[in-house]
Amino acid sequence: MENKITWAAFYELSEIYIAPLNLIWFLFASAIAYQDFHYLNIINILLCFLDVFLFDLAVNIADDYFDYLHGKDPHFLTVTNTIGRMKLSLPAVKKLMVIMYIVSAIPGLILVYRTNYIVLILGMIGYFFGIFYTAGPKPLNATKFCELIVSGMISVFIIEVGVYVAICGEYTFTWNTFLMTLLKCLPIFFLFFATQLANNTCDLREDLINGRKTFASYLGTKKSIYLLKILTILGFITPIFLAIINQISWLNTLVVLITPFLWKNLQTFFNNPDKHKTYMIFIKNESLYFTIYIGLFFILALIRR
Repeated sequence: MENKITWAAFYELSEIYIAPLNLIWFLFASAIAYQDFHYLNIINILLCFLDVFLFDLAVNIADDYFDYLHGKDPHFLTVTNTIGRMKLSLPAVKKLMVIMYIVSAIPGLILVYRTNYIVLILGMIGYFFGIFYTAGPKPLNATKFCELIVSGMISVFIIEVGVYVAICGEYTFTWNTFLMTLLKCLPIFFLFFATQLANNTCDLREDLINGRKTFASYLGTKKSIYLLKILTILGFITPIFLAIINQISWLNTLVVLITPFLWKNLQTFFNNPDKHKTYMIFIKNESLYFTIYIGLFFILALIRR
């Protein structure tokens, strides 16, 4: 018997419990705009955040829906996937997914009305990658570009768009603005790329059974762990480089002081990459670093106004 969509099912499908973390990208974008231009359109930023927040819920629902459709492994279909585990009605999940996509577009369209056609184009790019990350006969999450696309869209694209809407109407978003914002995003990008690669390294066997060939599947576990270490080190030391080229304050590099502690904790995952036993240790330590990095940047942008 198939179950209807309850709040408990929506909670699991949409992963709404982690969606508020999107706020950190907009805090960073706001801090960059405020530091570099001494200006911030708060309404535009809030609309952009609301759009991404709702869209993230829709993408998470779509992820479960299409993974279930494409799935082949009985254990994945009945235990891992939320739809199979909760015995949810597939048509009901599809309907919920479409509704959430439509609802998420409302604040985005309001934002376009307040800004310009470029924001519409940027939004369409974001929606394209978000929707076809899981949809279609060959979704992006089943390709070797999976990790790169996710980390690039979340840790760079969203922040670039956030800066654009924050200054829209008052200042021009130039290629120099794009480059300077990209440089500030590098520590987050490296660490976020690492978290995506770590996730797919843990899911390597399951992904191959279900026909998903991610970048991790091309590398294999041993090489993936090696690359994880390189990405993590790059993420940890990049703030020093950014301070040298005067993109961030030297006070922002205080985050580097916690690297020995985090690196020690990460050895648990490097020695045993397991989704249930060590993956959360990896996520917490990587996330702690870029959260402190963004937090310091945000505070310094305010007090150095």
